[in-house]
Amino acid sequence: MAHLDKQYDSASEIEFIQNHKQSDETIVFLHGISSGADSWIKQLDYFADKASVLAWSAPGYGQSAPMQEQIPTALDYSRRLLTLLESSGIKRVSLVGHSLGALIVSGFAAEYPQMVNKVILANAAQGYGEFDQAKQDEVAQKRPKLLKELGGTEMARQRSHALLFDASDDKVKLLEQIMEQISAEGFEKSSQLLARDSMHHYLDQIDKPVDLIYGAEDGITPPRIMFEIADRHKNVSLHPIESASHLSYLDQPERFNQLLLSIIKGNGL
Repeated sequence: MAHLDKQYDSASEIEFIQNHKQSDETIVFLHGISSGADSWIKQLDYFADKASVLAWSAPGYGQSAPMQEQIPTALDYSRRLLTLLESSGIKRVSLVGHSLGALIVSGFAAEYPQMVNKVILANAAQGYGEFDQAKQDEVAQKRPKLLKELGGTEMARQRSHALLFDASDDKVKLLEQIMEQISAEGFEKSSQLLARDSMHHYLDQIDKPVDLIYGAEDGITPPRIMFEIADRHKNVSLHPIESASHLSYLDQPERFNQLLLSIIKGNGL
């Protein structure tokens, strides 16, 4: 991926990967809570000669500066993304958000609808903002505690079979490399986002179709939760991927990329 090296934007204080294909619209990839920009390697390579693409390292991940808010919301993260896009001269986007990234995408699409063409969620983490305080506290503490006890590499090894349908050596190695870069502060802030906010606050505000891709074998954000999201929000359409778990875009990259291309181009699925 020499043509897609890491870059850093001083205005937003965000690390990101971007190609240099000129286009009126950019496909923007937002990773999940235990991940990073590098996890989108199969999508970035596939779309590199087809479209303008950008994947960020969320605040507190990689070299990106952490959020200042103690309990940030999806809108707080969205403002950081907006600054990055404006600094990069990007005016129109199709957003692809995985897991916690889907929550941020929902907030951005609700807050800045004029910039957004397609809203694409993958294995969406709905957030626990509608749950009771005890559950929110549990969620906020769970992952930071795990990172502190295990470290990023061991956490990747232990979590790989829950995240992947096919936990092959190359995929586990990629997860290790990505999770090694997660900082304690970044993980704590994103865990607060997951615990305290909810995508349901934003989905009803989105004035366009929302496409939700999910892995049929996902045990972290299982299909039944995807069905509940679609039942609650009538603008949501579901797209299952067989033989895929939570990291559906790594488990079945060819199918995932074909779905993305069809959705973005507006072809029938």
